[in-house]
Amino acid sequence: MSRKLVLILVLLILLPFLVYVTLLYVRFNPEGKVPPGGPVRNINTGLNYTTIQAAIDAHETLDGHTILVKKGIYHEHVVVNKSILLIGENRTTTVIDGNGTGIDIRVTANSVVIKEFTVKNGTVGIYLYRANNSLVMENDVVFNGDAILVYYSGNCTIHQNSAGNNTNRGILVSNSWNFTVSSNNVYGSKEMYGLNTNASTNGLIFQNHAYKNYFDGIGLGLGSANCTVSGNIAENNKLFGIWIDTDSENNLIYRNNLINNGLQAFDYNLTNRWDDGVEGNYWSDYAGVDSNHDGIGDSWYDIEGGNTDHYPLMGMFHSFNTSLGYAVDVISNSTIEDFQYFDYNKTIIMHVSNMTINQTFGFCRVCIPHVLMNETYQVTVNGAEPYYWNYTLFDDGDDRWIYFSYQHSRLEIEIIPSFHYS
Repeated sequence: MSRKLVLILVLLILLPFLVYVTLLYVRFNPEGKVPPGGPVRNINTGLNYTTIQAAIDAHETLDGHTILVKKGIYHEHVVVNKSILLIGENRTTTVIDGNGTGIDIRVTANSVVIKEFTVKNGTVGIYLYRANNSLVMENDVVFNGDAILVYYSGNCTIHQNSAGNNTNRGILVSNSWNFTVSSNNVYGSKEMYGLNTNASTNGLIFQNHAYKNYFDGIGLGLGSANCTVSGNIAENNKLFGIWIDTDSENNLIYRNNLINNGLQAFDYNLTNRWDDGVEGNYWSDYAGVDSNHDGIGDSWYDIEGGNTDHYPLMGMFHSFNTSLGYAVDVISNSTIEDFQYFDYNKTIIMHVSNMTINQTFGFCRVCIPHVLMNETYQVTVNGAEPYYWNYTLFDDGDDRWIYFSYQHSRLEIEIIPSFHYS
């Protein structure tokens, strides 16, 4: 799946919800006061309730309604059996606390949105069961047995949540299809894994950070197939960075950063691909060299179990969104401190610094969509030409890859169309 298609799909899913919720929030809470009648309000009916469950259960609450919950601690086990938007006032101060038992939020209806809560102290934090077309986003799901579970559900999105310090599993998608798990932080699963799929198909696992989990950071198990795992960071997980079960097949795993895991990856199903034919993954223990200066290692990276990354990255992968909805991808062995794209003059500016104290040289391999910049490029490093450059590294018709290197310090890198340069 292409980078542009991924971004378009995620934006199409999230944008209508975000605009709608913002408008409703202004109506609900113009002065931050608790409404009369209770802290939970059905925006569509104007009725207020003392508990979240009472608001959902009310016969006036219908599919498509929005329930807004003011900040506070709610000791409830919430069952969402209507197609509603359930929105907290503030992610950190609107708390659903399961008191150490049961499922904090159980969703059994289609087209549900759960947004802006802290969910804690349950056997399960958020549980979607046969809840097609649902969205869970911008929640902190912490100190539960399991954080977020999705079962038998299609077209669901789990986006920008934090699943941390749970006993068992961080995020699990099981027996589901056409799902997206993106931009989540999944960490500190004490006895099991961070982010996994079981028996699920056609999924996108994109730009998540999975770290300090016991079993694996990211895993595909029990016949998970045709999934794309891209743009993620798996680091400091005790047993595996990325783990793939023997019967999980036809998955694409590329442009991920695997850093200091017990075993970086495990996979001996050779139908899975660990590169897209152009770029693979960054491996912190890769010992190869890059003699032809393209940011790709000259030798393959052998994955435990028998699979292979044919195009290992010589630096970490980064993806930066622009105001035009397209991303610029950068592979670099430098620390990228910031990134800016200026549409009015089609210019990119980055600041980079040493990743290690003794680093003397750095490089960037940059993938730029033609729609952002389609002219001949000129790169300057602190106003001068790079130490080495290749502006025609690769072109697939939609994107162009360039490469340049430099002697290291803190530097300003500018990429501009050549007609601007003099």
